Amino acid sequence: MTLPIEKITPDRNNLVKLVRQWGDVNTDGILDASCQFFTTPDIEGLIGYRIESGNAVIFGDPVCATKDQSQLAQAFQQFCLEQALGIVYIIASEAFSQRASHDPSTVLIEFGVTFTLNPCHNPINLTGSKSALLRKKLRHAAHEGITFTEYITEDKSVEIALEKISTAWQKERQGPQIFLTHPTLFNDRIGKRWFYALQSGEIIGFLILNELKRYHGWLLNNVMLNKDAANGVSELLVISTLQVLEKEGCQSVTIGPVPRKKLGEIRGLSRFSALITQGIYHLSKNFFNLGGHELFWEKFQPTRQASYLLFPNNNLSFKSIKAIMRALNAQT
Repeated sequence: MTLPIEKITPDRNNLVKLVRQWGDVNTDGILDASCQFFTTPDIEGLIGYRIESGNAVIFGDPVCATKDQSQLAQAFQQFCLEQALGIVYIIASEAFSQRASHDPSTVLIEFGVTFTLNPCHNPINLTGSKSALLRKKLRHAAHEGITFTEYITEDKSVEIALEKISTAWQKERQGPQIFLTHPTLFNDRIGKRWFYALQSGEIIGFLILNELKRYHGWLLNNVMLNKDAANGVSELLVISTLQVLEKEGCQSVTIGPVPRKKLGEIRGLSRFSALITQGIYHLSKNFFNLGGHELFWEKFQPTRQASYLLFPNNNLSFKSIKAIMRALNAQT
């Protein structure tokens, strides 16, 4: 059955707990107000999706135990068949995508990368030019008198300041945009943490963590700054957060997905179609200026895992691409 978001609002906490337990980089997309949900009575979990251009665009893997993912995906595929809907998975994990691609009718495209940082191997303690650059940026931030703290005790003035930064940050984004969801700072507080930077008593930037219990770690996707924030504030926020998590014994911070420089593995298409797909991706990546995130996170020397688009039943078409762009809130 499909449960529109308004029908599950009274049980929102249960939804959030499921996402914290089994979610991944799809967390923000699934918790967005525009998302709908598919469930079955015999599996604890859900599939989060949006209907766009006659397609159900699924945000990442099915949100359930790994052993149940294939069964839940098959049930949803039958539901979509009955509703005459195509299916597209965006930001699917490597493990789920490889299992799904055993069906020869599934088109698989490696479009992105998920980064993982281990707080117990802090990059500023490593050798090499990237670590040296991080240490330089942290020294600059310290010279500017920037400090760091976690938001723990409820304080409305802090929340107003963070919301103000978030609103300004979103307005400052220039040119064509693609984004998974509009940031919601203080919704769904279960399993959420906030860290912010201060200069002369004023909050100048912050980041948010979302708990990923299946990895005994956290998702870090939102780093937002005042437009006039000093050089090195982003790096200070990330490194200082890693240091807090290291003291807690955490070994996993997930970031992503980040678009690749060019598409990786493509399966289920002819050589000609694959070349055309590569060309379209290259044009889209340049048009939407999607390269900055990878450059920023690479300096932290993360480990990498592939992220995929999946098109079951050979569903790669103009309509399914249009559905993806709408689901990603593409703005020109």
